[in-house]
Amino acid sequence: MSTSDWYNKIETSIANLTTQGLLKALNKFDGKDKEVLSDLFIKKIEKNKNFRPLVFYIGYCLAKGKLISIDELSEEEKSIISDITASIEAENIATYYINHYIDQKGDIKDKQDEKNRVLAGILSNTTAQEIIENTNIDVEIKAELIRLINKIEMDIVKAQIHEINVGIFKNIDSFENEEEFLKIYFERCRKISGQFYGRSAEMGYIIGSRNVKEVDEKRKIEQFYTEMVTLLQYANDIGDYALPSMHSGTVEKNFYKDFGSDFKNQRLTYPNYLLLKRAVEQDEKEIMNDILSDGFNDESMKKFIELMKKHNIFQDCFKLLNSKFNQEKKKLWLANSELRKLISSSVIIVRSNKLLTTVKKIMS
Repeated sequence: MSTSDWYNKIETSIANLTTQGLLKALNKFDGKDKEVLSDLFIKKIEKNKNFRPLVFYIGYCLAKGKLISIDELSEEEKSIISDITASIEAENIATYYINHYIDQKGDIKDKQDEKNRVLAGILSNTTAQEIIENTNIDVEIKAELIRLINKIEMDIVKAQIHEINVGIFKNIDSFENEEEFLKIYFERCRKISGQFYGRSAEMGYIIGSRNVKEVDEKRKIEQFYTEMVTLLQYANDIGDYALPSMHSGTVEKNFYKDFGSDFKNQRLTYPNYLLLKRAVEQDEKEIMNDILSDGFNDESMKKFIELMKKHNIFQDCFKLLNSKFNQEKKKLWLANSELRKLISSSVIIVRSNKLLTTVKKIMS
């Protein structure tokens, strides 16, 4: 079996359990409650593959000391994993509903739809905690998992507050220099995304060990995925400028992403920071101001991409991404094993995915 087939088999096995858990959680609702909640739940169920459950399972297997096939687990153990990974995905659904409202995406039909999305976000977060409360595990472990879910939610909200109030275009000169900006920017990436995956791995380790005590391996896997997915968030910020045709095919991109959404929302990602610092000629400012006023069309998109290429924005962003990726991957401490192979395969997406490939084509 090829590495990709082997990886996909493991990913699919854990995804199937997560889907079962999501269906069970959704079907506890009915009437208008279920209707309001169902949009992203249904999309998640149809997609049937998400990275967080795989990261959870890696943490689980690390606690067991080896990679374990889902088929080897008891039905009770499968049910517990199904519930906890569904809880993790329900929390992720909550963040997408709230993010979509904050960014005022174009598919919001009317004020009622807008209000329903906020309510669905709140309901999804409550559902995430309720799933854990109803899972057949010790009270001490339940309490720790709920604490982690709450920490995930808190950090994401703090990142959202930063994005709306601090990390915006008008504040670009408040940063002393690029080094200070990057420190704050990567902390935002860590809170908005990295910590979610790190804590997913930690939750997996807790379930695998059935213990909440602090151990070195648990902290190592939590920190490894926190930092790797912090970089993945940065990579997604670069991928914000992939061609529009690539912003399709997944729940996240269909529901949340579109070309240049970070620029249109005046969000100070690293690509946007570099562009604003380097594109200072009057005609360049006019191009950017027109986009901020009217959005992207075919003509302005072409001009914008040429502006990014002229000032080496993509090139310098990829250079930093590759440097940080290589630095973090060296921290993978496990000896050669199937589990190490799975972890290494899982983080390839940080610097190699369809969005980044499209941006590289734009560069050339």
